[in-house]
Amino acid sequence: MEVLKFTKSTKIRFNMVSNSNQTYPKKGASSSGLFVLFFIVLVCLGAFATNPTSVEHKLILKDKMREYLNTEIDKMQLENDNKFAALGASLGAAFGGIIVDKFIDENVVVDDYYLFSITNVRWEGKIKMVGVGIFGKVILHPDIDKKLKEGLTKNK
Repeated sequence: MEVLKFTKSTKIRFNMVSNSNQTYPKKGASSSGLFVLFFIVLVCLGAFATNPTSVEHKLILKDKMREYLNTEIDKMQLENDNKFAALGASLGAAFGGIIVDKFIDENVVVDDYYLFSITNVRWEGKIKMVGVGIFGKVILHPDIDKKLKEGLTKNK
């Protein structure tokens, strides 16, 4: 049996063989993952900070109903062009605004989910969603004009 002897002058070389197809798992979170998480948190904070209040929801709905009421009164004035029709239209606009305010104050409920909010109206024993509030805006349902018209014709 032969024994290897190492002296000071003996040099040992090691050849490292690497496999270029070999991948190593990354340690820690990736920077793109942190960026996505930061972006999501930033969007959520923005939504929370700009979520419309229930007062804003009600004001938007009041404006929409008053606008519809005024267009209907204008149509009636054009159909009946006399002084009594003008007087009736003025009284109708005044009392209509009061009735709209009272209806909305009593029948509109806003559900606040912190990042967004939903406008609901109690009508004929049912609760119906009519709008969504997010990022400082209240977006009313596109069919609200049709529903208002149905409600007015049903009550005539």
